[in-house]
Amino acid sequence: MAEDSKINLKLTPGEILIVAGAIVTLVFSFLHFYTAPSPLSGGVSAWGKGLVPITTIIVLFTVVMGVQVVLTKLLSVDLGAGIAGFTWTQVHVALGFFATLDSLAFLVVSKGGAGIGIGLILMLVGSAACFAGAILLGNERAKA
Repeated sequence: MAEDSKINLKLTPGEILIVAGAIVTLVFSFLHFYTAPSPLSGGVSAWGKGLVPITTIIVLFTVVMGVQVVLTKLLSVDLGAGIAGFTWTQVHVALGFFATLDSLAFLVVSKGGAGIGIGLILMLVGSAACFAGAILLGNERAKA
């Protein structure tokens, strides 16, 4: 392996939260987002009919956050200082905030008799972890 292509395995706590939250959100988006009123009916995942593309935005936002951290920190890919005039920390905070807000909104919206599934609960946990990681990342970079 060439010397300039070393993999950096040092992640800060904020970066760990973002990557872990992205993985949790992606994995649990395939479980029941909503459960059917009848136990025999099952449920629907975040990728189910009627929920796409609104629920997939939560997954997309958190996965973008996680991929950016993995590319820049672990693989040392230079993605620039940010996008559209925003720093990566600002992008992370915005994406984490809106992913968490969307997840929370699905808890309070009328579900037409359906219940809250484990997928929704764990997607909320994952998106909240990404948001918390983004805030922590901002604090870590401000101290550096």
